[in-house]
Order: sequence, then C-alpha cells, then structure tokens
Amino acid sequence: MARHHFTGRRFLTSVLTLTLLGGIAAGCVPTEKKTTGQSASGTNDKQAKSSQNVELRFAWWGSQGRHDRTLKVIEKFQQLHPNIKIKPEYSAFDGYWEKLSTQVAGSNTPDIMQMSILYIKEYSDRGVLGDLTPYTGKEIQVAELNADVLKNQGTVGGKLTGLPVSDNAAVLIYNKEMYKQAGVEPPKLDMTWKDYFDKAREMKAKLGDKVYGAFDMSTSMEAYMYYLFSTGDTLYKNNRIGYNDQSFKNWLKMWDDARKEGIIPPATVTASFLPIGNADPNKDALMKGNVPIMGPQFTATFPAYENIMKDKIDMVPIPRDQKTGSAILPAMFLSTSAQTKHPKEAAMFLDFFLNSKEAADILEMERGLPENKKILEYLTPKFTDRDKKMVAMLQHITSIQPSMYDGGPKGTGEVSKLFEQTVQKQQFGKLTIDEAVAEFRKEADKVFEKNNN
Repeated sequence: MARHHFTGRRFLTSVLTLTLLGGIAAGCVPTEKKTTGQSASGTNDKQAKSSQNVELRFAWWGSQGRHDRTLKVIEKFQQLHPNIKIKPEYSAFDGYWEKLSTQVAGSNTPDIMQMSILYIKEYSDRGVLGDLTPYTGKEIQVAELNADVLKNQGTVGGKLTGLPVSDNAAVLIYNKEMYKQAGVEPPKLDMTWKDYFDKAREMKAKLGDKVYGAFDMSTSMEAYMYYLFSTGDTLYKNNRIGYNDQSFKNWLKMWDDARKEGIIPPATVTASFLPIGNADPNKDALMKGNVPIMGPQFTATFPAYENIMKDKIDMVPIPRDQKTGSAILPAMFLSTSAQTKHPKEAAMFLDFFLNSKEAADILEMERGLPENKKILEYLTPKFTDRDKKMVAMLQHITSIQPSMYDGGPKGTGEVSKLFEQTVQKQQFGKLTIDEAVAEFRKEADKVFEKNNN
C-alpha cells in the first residue's frame, strides 16, 4: 500500500492545482461502433442489424440527486446513439451490493456497473468484471485519467476492470447549525481523537436526552482502518489481518467508554440507523438530527447532504493521532460485466460518461472531483461555493500526508460484514472486548485464507 502514497498525492496535488487556474474546454467524443460481417450476405445483414440495436443495463448506487443526474446522462447518450438503449438500475449503497451479489449468483450481472474500491478486487478475482484493455485508446480514451490509479487500483490480475470516476477523501460531515444552537465551537480542521470525544461530551451536555454528541463508528471496519492509519498501524498485510490486537482493543474501548458515558447513542439506537456510508443522507442519524457529526463519509457524498441541508453542513478530516486518519481514493469506478454481449457499446458509454462535456455539464461535481483532468479544467469556471469547499478539503487532506485507501484482499466484503456483526455483539454485551478481538481475528483469517490460497 505504501507505494501508492507519493504518486497519489503528487497526482491529486497537480489536479487540484488545475482547479485554481481556470478551465480549458475539452472532452472526448465516443467513437462510432463498427459492425463486422459474415460470408453469407443474409447472415451478415441480420447480425449487423442486431449489433446496431442493443440494450445495456447500468447499475449504480447513490442519493436521489445522483439518480436524477445519471438518468439525464443516459438520455443524452441515447440521443447521440439512438441504437443503444440503457436500462437504469439504481438503489442506496447497502441495497446495491445485496442486489448485485444476487444478480452475480444468478448470472444476471448488469452490463455496466458502478464499482467501489471496497469490492473491485474481489469482483475482479471472481471473474465478474470485464477487461477493458482491448477498448482503451479506441472506444475508451484514458489519457486524461490517473495512470497510477488505473495501474494500481483499476487493474487487477493484469486486467483493467475499473475506470476511476472521481477523486475523493475520507471525512466527517457535521451540522454547523447544531453547534451554533448549542453555543459550542464546531470541530477543528485537524482534531485529534481526544478532541472528537471532548467535543461530543460538550455537545451532549448542551443538547439534551434525545440528541447525542457524535455517531458511534465502532462497527465500521472502514472507520477502524482510518483509526489504524492515524496510529501508524495497518488493517491488512499479506492478504490477512495486519494490525496489532492491542489496536483493536483500544478502538473498542474508546467507543465502549463513550457509550457508557452516554455521549454517543446506545447500541439499540445505533442499530436502528442505516449503515454508515449508505450514501443516502435522508436516512441517517445526521439528517434526522440525532447527532451533530457523522462519518466516515467522503467528499464525494458532500453534495448529497448539501442538497438537503443547504448551508447547514461542513466537513473535517478524520481525527488524527500520530498522523491524519483521512485517506485519499477514487470515489468509485465504472466497470463492465465479463458476461455482457455488447462490450464495445458498453465501452462507448463509459467513454461518454467520463470524457464528454455533455455528461460533465449534467453530472458536475455530484460524484466528486472529476478524475478526468480536462473535464476538471472545463468545469472549474462553473464551480459553486459547495464545489470550491470540496476542492479546498481535498487540497487540505492531500497536504497533510494522508494514506491511500486500502481496498483489501479478496474476501474483504465478507470480512467487513463479519467485523460489523462481531462489534455489535460486543456493543450488546454478548462478547467482552478481548473475546471480540480474538473472535474476529480467528474468523477473518479463515475467510481470507479461503479466498486467497
């Protein structure tokens, strides 16, 4: 993982610098599909007609605002390519992966899908995702995308299975109006974990019985990874669990103490909220007013919150210890199915989505800071105050030596669920902290051994 640190920061710094210099309009137009023939003219005509009129399914997760914009991009693409019909399939983050898993098991995978860094290696290793290499430089132009991300995160087992959509950083999102009403200073830009809980204690004292000082992040393996980054430890090593067990004990005790003190919600209340990172702010504790600060989230999800809680929210990096807990990463990838009958047309849509000004005009910054450098330049003059805030946060996190997000080895999706379930047992008193630490390591190593031998 360490090998990505310098190149990731260097790239993001250069891209963010471009945002301050103004825009140069640029975009790539998808190449037209060519048909191939057979020796018999009748068969040739029939197959040519079939190849010209195709249907592709495109699946993604997100908020309603993302759905609306994506549907408009599909409409625009279909206007330019009336022979290609795109059928949309969309949902919230957690439901998306449940549905996709079922579709994969039933050999019914969407032709095009949004893919998370959490799962791209696993789905690639399982042969679910198509290799985009044959279409690069032809149907898909990748020259303006981050070559390091393409090589080290989008390429798995020698196959290019994911194209990065946007740059992203891990953050906490907070309701600044709640801090103002409580007469409490909002969180500092680079607060420590101690600062985080001190602030939660202060807010709880001011806000009353039904509101808590912070959200309980303890069941999120992603949040735990950021904590490990902040302390200089690591979540994975050699396709296995890589941290020192004392780190996990410290993590669980930190949240257990806060829970017992009453400054974060009790286990029963926490379990009633949607999982962290569900990407739909309508359904989480921050939107409902139960807590003033929520995470881990990403700069790319900030627009979804801002659309609903206009001018009421802001962001801070993940708390620090020896260093910042925040990480930089692609917000998401676009991938195709290895089963698609129309890989060329699917590649054309990816090119339009990532490289065209028409798509950029519709999507803007909703999925985060565009990975395509030319598109970023093109959009810069149109940046709103919200967009500038996202850029500033990415600049800041890039400047404080963040880690690069580690998507983990094959089996990480299953292990993440195991982490949540194990910590919930500890939350509800069914396991002691020591028992939870031992049980998780034992079961997680079984999963990783099964998947990586």
